Amino acid sequence: MSKSSSEIPVVGVVAKPRVARARDLVAQLLAWLRDQKIKSVVGSDIAPELSDLELGEAKVVEREEVSASADILVVLGGDGTLISASRFPSSREPRIIGVNMGTLGFLTEITKDELFDTLAKTIAGEAEIEERALLSAQVLRSGKVFREFTAVNDAVLTKQAIARIFSVDLSVDGAFAATLRGDGVIVATPGGSTAYSMAAGGSIVHPQVDAILVTPICPHSLTSRPLVLPGSAQLTITLKMRAPSQSGDVYFTVDGQEGMELALSDQVRIAKSAHKIRFVKSPARNYFDVLGTKLKWANH
Repeated sequence: MSKSSSEIPVVGVVAKPRVARARDLVAQLLAWLRDQKIKSVVGSDIAPELSDLELGEAKVVEREEVSASADILVVLGGDGTLISASRFPSSREPRIIGVNMGTLGFLTEITKDELFDTLAKTIAGEAEIEERALLSAQVLRSGKVFREFTAVNDAVLTKQAIARIFSVDLSVDGAFAATLRGDGVIVATPGGSTAYSMAAGGSIVHPQVDAILVTPICPHSLTSRPLVLPGSAQLTITLKMRAPSQSGDVYFTVDGQEGMELALSDQVRIAKSAHKIRFVKSPARNYFDVLGTKLKWANH
């Protein structure tokens, strides 16, 4: 490659642990990067599965630190693996190549056969990049920020107890919007519209639409329908209880991967993140190809 050392990006590698085909592809990828004299960073969960020779001079860091250490991030696994590596945004905002190791994913749409050609084009600055929104969420307790999260797909309030409903107040840009009673509420990005939100009856929204989606989960009222808000909207969800028997066991989860139990009167503030996620697009398929293959949308 003719690029100068100052122009050559650092490539981060994340893979699903204990999957032989992913581990073998990591070893091939690191060897390819060494041949190209490109620096690499590897997640600490997959590194122990590699020999010292295979690992070479690759820097090993915690999985959540890989995206902050690389200019290009190669993720080998499924959508869950990609999300787990992408929920820790940084100013670096790496270009992400999601390589699916099983069936075609919504986020990991690059095949194994496309990996090296796609990576070479990405390094050369020739790959098509698609930017998608992230959500920023804060849990406030007694008026103070208690915890902060970033969501790729969705932020969800749900009740753990079976056959129990609970209430939340929803405000948008400081104005009261609704009291929602039911099994919970999902706030999703357009890219996350095909995940939990769709399963709960929400619309499919193209990932390039500037919007925030609110989908009630099994609402008590038939008029509590899914809502599409501007991408600039600032949401506040306040947990309400109507009786002592309804207290406890309300959980806030992000992308189904992390979260916390909420207390009475906790507030969750959700807005579009100042960061974004940047995906390298497959040269062989578009969004509707993936939608048709994955969901059989429109009788594909």
